[in-house]
Amino acid sequence: MRNFYLVFKQSFRERVTSKSYIMTTISLILISILAISLPSILNNFSDAKEKVLVISNSSNIRVDELNKGLNSWEWEKGDSDQISNYKKEALEGKISGLYLINENQNNYSVDYYSKSNDAKLNSELTMYLQSKKIQQFALQNNVSEADQQSLFIPIELEKQRFTEKNEVSIFVTYMMLMFILMAIMMYGTTIATGVASEKASRVMEVMVTKVNPLAMIFGKVFGIALASLVQFTAFFGAVALYLKSGIVEPATSLGNFELNLSALTIQHCVYFFIFFLLGYLLYAFIYAVFGSMVSRPEELNGTTMPITIILMASAFSGILFVIDDPTSILAKALALFPFSSPFNMVILVMTNSASLIEIITSIVLLVITTFILGYLAAKVYPKGILHFGESLKLRQLWTRSS
Repeated sequence: MRNFYLVFKQSFRERVTSKSYIMTTISLILISILAISLPSILNNFSDAKEKVLVISNSSNIRVDELNKGLNSWEWEKGDSDQISNYKKEALEGKISGLYLINENQNNYSVDYYSKSNDAKLNSELTMYLQSKKIQQFALQNNVSEADQQSLFIPIELEKQRFTEKNEVSIFVTYMMLMFILMAIMMYGTTIATGVASEKASRVMEVMVTKVNPLAMIFGKVFGIALASLVQFTAFFGAVALYLKSGIVEPATSLGNFELNLSALTIQHCVYFFIFFLLGYLLYAFIYAVFGSMVSRPEELNGTTMPITIILMASAFSGILFVIDDPTSILAKALALFPFSSPFNMVILVMTNSASLIEIITSIVLLVITTFILGYLAAKVYPKGILHFGESLKLRQLWTRSS
């Protein structure tokens, strides 16, 4: 136990005091705060409404109605004698557009000059003119005022939830999967690089022969795991405090993606933390073994490629097969399979598609697999550390005598 503590302490201290660790932590916090604040910053510094000039021969088209109904733009009435000047302003981008509206035979035609060719502006103006046309037709046919109003009542579209519980948006789930993927790859590569670098140290040769391999491998992996948790806590703690401060109002959407962060519960966060930690430990032991196979850190990229492929396949299996149908047999299988469960069970938890028994079963299988891999890693780890020269293959590492 003492040997485990010594290795654990050294690995943890070495990691948290490194410049890369400190800079990465600070950068992640600052980038996240900037991303959260960006919508508010853009709103504060957004440009004034774009000016649109309109010239119409119809008494039904009024500038005050356009400013009220199509209020994303600043509408102004133009002078028909100044059309040439207006065209020049539109060409130079000084105005968003010049619109010439003509009424003929109970219909409208529009000629416009615009450099930006704003599709939203054109679409809303078309709908506005269409409503005016319907209104005029109703008046000509003595349609009552109540019936006229009913013609313009908008269709109500309201998104419904699949379950009564408030669901975490798909985009937030995507971000969680990408966070787990990037964190495992980053911390796993750190372990593999550290193991490969230790081959040049005479101290490690002595430690490998004197210290229990289980204590060494578990101490190293758990030491870096604690460092990752400190970084994890600092990152999410800083973001949570920033949101709690009320300095900015978090965005409810990002483009076309919904960001209902309020749907995240403590239970969601706890399960996310558990599967993130267990997923890291599972792959960390594999990274340690692969790190001991190479002679120099420069050879790691090619050697660890199989781990990267497994990680990517596990993460994207959730995006391709699980998110769309989290209740399918394939989704349940991927959520129970230890190498893919850190990603896919998170999806099932976020979509409220996993029972408590399924979650516990997945955790148990993941823990058992992790400790089996840890035990196997401890068996082959000293063989790789004491090998110099050509990089070993996994089969050679397994069959090589100590």
